Amino acid sequence: MATLRSISGLGAKGPACFLVEADGVRLLLDLGYGPQPGLWPDVSDVGRVDALLLSHGHRDHSGGLALLPRVGEPPVYATDIVRRRLPENVASFVLPLRGTTEVCGIRVTTGRNGHAPGGIWLHLGIGDGLLYTGDISAESAVYVYDAPPAAGTLLMDASYGAYDTALADMLPVFDGIFAAGPLLMPVPPAGRAPDIALQVVRSGRGFPHIDAAVRGALSDLVGESLECVRPDAREEIAAIAREAPALDGAHGVMLAAVADATAGDAARFVAQWEPEAEPAIVFTGYVPPGTPADRLTRSGRARFVRWNVHPRLSDCVDLARRSGARTILPAFGEARHLETWRAALAPAAVHLEGTVAF
Repeated sequence: MATLRSISGLGAKGPACFLVEADGVRLLLDLGYGPQPGLWPDVSDVGRVDALLLSHGHRDHSGGLALLPRVGEPPVYATDIVRRRLPENVASFVLPLRGTTEVCGIRVTTGRNGHAPGGIWLHLGIGDGLLYTGDISAESAVYVYDAPPAAGTLLMDASYGAYDTALADMLPVFDGIFAAGPLLMPVPPAGRAPDIALQVVRSGRGFPHIDAAVRGALSDLVGESLECVRPDAREEIAAIAREAPALDGAHGVMLAAVADATAGDAARFVAQWEPEAEPAIVFTGYVPPGTPADRLTRSGRARFVRWNVHPRLSDCVDLARRSGARTILPAFGEARHLETWRAALAPAAVHLEGTVAF
């Protein structure tokens, strides 16, 4: 028998951290920080673990590595793309972008998650099969998504709760926003930034203005992270990385890091332009409480318009059906959606707390 326990990540938007135990082996799936400032998973009673497996490099999934000494300094397993960005003092081993390997004697199958460079879902060959999606998206025009295999237990990205609007249906809305005048979009450079930049070009508006962080992420995508990029988008991403103008003043569509404007060029430009009527400011992802993104959207100075980088409710239902899961834990979404998930994902049993045996 195997067990799965949520340390953090169920019932609210918070850092990902899950403990799996099987045949005497103890594995952590992700060890995040945030996305709210100062939010850490409580690992005080986790004890020693044998390995940490990272789904991808975003802070809310891998930003908690300062906690490794509290769980026994386990080795970290991640794709090469993610490993290159880990602290030098962290012992790490390779997980394939897509393939099968063994971690502490447990068979681990991986595939690209459609969400971030180097990002993967993980299938563990224990119990009746455990599929941990991390963050996934099948809608990206940039990132490749590999369909996961069947599993009896599904720990699934349900970040959007009951939301079910397709990204394709939102693109005309974004095209109108792009056309309306000077526009600042704070973005995660190794997340939705390439997708938004590609849509600006494909909408016929030329290149967006980008900061150095976004340019670096685009260049990485057509370099070391090329295997994560859809073949039909590679030339366009390369051209944007090479030719897009620098972000210098309020001109056209501007993409700047970071996504909640707490740091980077986004923070600098938000501080400069918040008192002014222009440019427009649009946030497109999760708005953590207490951040400039939160302040500006609450005041009306900025707008929030969702750009999908997580699965919609219907995507979750489709994955549940395809996987054949009998037990589902919807991660990263708010507990108020529990009854919606239970109705949509039936006849699978849906859990948001406790330890699940499988």
